[in-house]
Amino acid sequence: MSRRTPFVALAVSLPLALAGCGAGPAVVGMHAAPTESSDGASITPERATDVAASVLEEAATVREDGGKASPEERAAVFSGPALRAAGAAAESKDEQNHAGGGAEDLQVLGVSRGTDWPRAVLATSQDEGTQFLHVLVAAAADQPYRLFADVPMAAGASVPALAPVDEGSSVTIAKDPGTDVTTAVRSWSEGVTYQPPKKAPEGVSFDDAFSTALQKNAKDKDKDLGDLGSYRQKQSTVDAASASFELAAGGRLTFVPMTRTDTITASDKLKVLKIEDPAIRRVLDTDKVKKKLSIEHAETLAMVTPATGDATVVGVSDVLESATGE
Repeated sequence: MSRRTPFVALAVSLPLALAGCGAGPAVVGMHAAPTESSDGASITPERATDVAASVLEEAATVREDGGKASPEERAAVFSGPALRAAGAAAESKDEQNHAGGGAEDLQVLGVSRGTDWPRAVLATSQDEGTQFLHVLVAAAADQPYRLFADVPMAAGASVPALAPVDEGSSVTIAKDPGTDVTTAVRSWSEGVTYQPPKKAPEGVSFDDAFSTALQKNAKDKDKDLGDLGSYRQKQSTVDAASASFELAAGGRLTFVPMTRTDTITASDKLKVLKIEDPAIRRVLDTDKVKKKLSIEHAETLAMVTPATGDATVVGVSDVLESATGE
C-alpha cells in the first residue's frame, strides 16, 4: 500500500546555525551622496557612520511594512542583492535574516577610495545577537546611498582587516568580481551541491558553519525521505553585480548574488507531498504537490578570497523567493 507523508518545513526552508552580528534601521533614499575626499577615502569615517546608520534605519522601516511597501519604496532604500531579497521577503513573508531589533554597535569597516563612482561603505552591526555585514552603495553623484547587501555572519566567522577607513579601499561593483573570486565561488557551489562530488574542489574551505550546515541538512533530508523520494540541492550564480572590497593584506571580501534551489522528487511509493510551511504554500499557491517540488532562495554569499590560502564563506543571507510543483 502506498504511504502518505507530510512535507515539512525542514525539508525546504533549510534553517542554518548562523550567528554573529545583525543589522538595524535604515534611512537612505532621501539624502544626496556625501561629498568625497579627493585624497584617500571617498568620504570621511564620521560621514560614513552617519550614512550607514541612516540607511539601516530606513531599511528597518521598510522591512516592518512588509508587503505593504511598494516596489518603488523598496527601490528607494535597497539595491542589488538586498533589493532582490527585500522583494522576495515581501512576497513570501519569509524574512529570516533579521529578528526585528535595532542596529547595535554599528561600526564602519571600510569605504571606497578616490573620487570615482560608484561609491561604497562596508559596515557591521548587531541585530539581537546576530552579527551582520552591510554594504551601502551610491551609484552616481546624483544618487543616494542604498543598502546593497545585508548578510548575517556565520558562527565563528571573522573578516580580515581592510585599509584604514580614512585611507579608503579599492572597491569593485560589477558583474565580474574577478577570476579569483569567480573560481572560488564556482568551486564552493560544486562542493556544497547535493549530492556532492566524490572529491571536494580545491582552493576553498568547507569548514565554515554555513557550508557545514548546508551539507549536513541536505544529507539528513535525503535520508529522511528514504524510498519515498529524493532530495537535491544546488547553488548557482546570478547575472547581477557583486560588491568586492580589497583587504589590507591582499585578497578580497566579496558579496555575490546567488540562487539556491532545493528539489524534492517523489518516488512511485509516495502519493502526495503535503506542504506545511506557510511561506512555501504562499509562493506556490497550493498546499500539496504529487511529483516534484522545487524551491528557490535568493542568497547573498559573503566570501573572503585571501592572497594566499583557501577562500572561506563568512556569511550568507537566504530568503525564500519562488517555488514550483508538479
